[in-house]
Formats: sequence, C-alpha cells, structure tokens
Amino acid sequence: MRWLSRAGLLVFCSLLMACGPSRQDGLRQWMQEQRKAGVPQARDLAAPQVFNHLPYTQSEREDPFTKLALANAQAEPANPHLSLSHRSRARQPLEDIALESMHFVGMLENQGRYVALVRADGILHQVLPGQYIGKNLGKVWRVDESGIDLREVAQDADGRWLERNAYLRFQGGN
Repeated sequence: MRWLSRAGLLVFCSLLMACGPSRQDGLRQWMQEQRKAGVPQARDLAAPQVFNHLPYTQSEREDPFTKLALANAQAEPANPHLSLSHRSRARQPLEDIALESMHFVGMLENQGRYVALVRADGILHQVLPGQYIGKNLGKVWRVDESGIDLREVAQDADGRWLERNAYLRFQGGN
C-alpha cells in the first residue's frame, strides 16, 4: 500500500506542475516586449552641403606638361637605338624576375667555361656569360666563384638610356 500511495503522490505532483505556467510562456512574453521596444526610430538626415564649382580655364594657366615635353625633346639620349636593339631580341626567362629576388647559390665548370647556378622563384637556373637576367636588361659578362658581374641598361627620368654595373654575390645554397 505504501508504494501505491507514493505512486499516487508522484502522479498528483506531476499533474500540478503541468498545470502551472511554463518556461515557454515567459519566453514568449519577453520576446513580445523586446519586439515592441526594438522598433527603430528614423532620424532626419542633414541637408547636403552645397558644392562650389571652381572654373578652370586653360588660357589662364600654363600647361604643366609643356616644360617636361620640351625638355625630353631637347635632350638627346646617350644611345637612342639601344632600346630598339633590345626589343628585337627574344626575351630570356630570367628577365621577368627582379635581380633582388635572385640568389647566386653556386658555380659549375664545363670545359673551361663557368656556369652560375641562380635560384629564382624556387627554381635553379644555369646562367652563362652573355645571357640577360633581371628586369633592367642586365647582361652577364663575367661569372666567378664570388658572384656574377653584369651590366644593366635602364632609362633615367629624362628618358636617356644609361648603363650601370651590377653584381650578384654568392649567397650559398641550403
């Protein structure tokens, strides 16, 4: 009998809990309050500022590019045909890579000729004297154990072609 009375008490308590307010009702009420409170309020925008147009007449002012064009026309390049000779030859693979991103990692000797090993973009290239490397038309003229000597050709600010010496030092390979 005791167990029957305990079971009855348990059923009675569960019925009382089912009749009371649930958590869902409280949640629904809170959501309705939040929806009412969260209605956005539109603010009035400020009036746009008036744009004052400043007129430009070419006759009043000097063209900024006339001096530059005259200076380039009067300055005679050191070697005007240099760019034409470089345009006519086929470009080599290492001419698309900047000299600063190349690493001279070693040297080989083949029948008395030295061949430089240059790492560029993770690839090992063989470089011989007479080849072109770097973006400034650098022509290799000597390879030895300490580095690669080359002559670069580049235009200065006035459009003149200038030759300059460059050197790629031995950096070792790892």
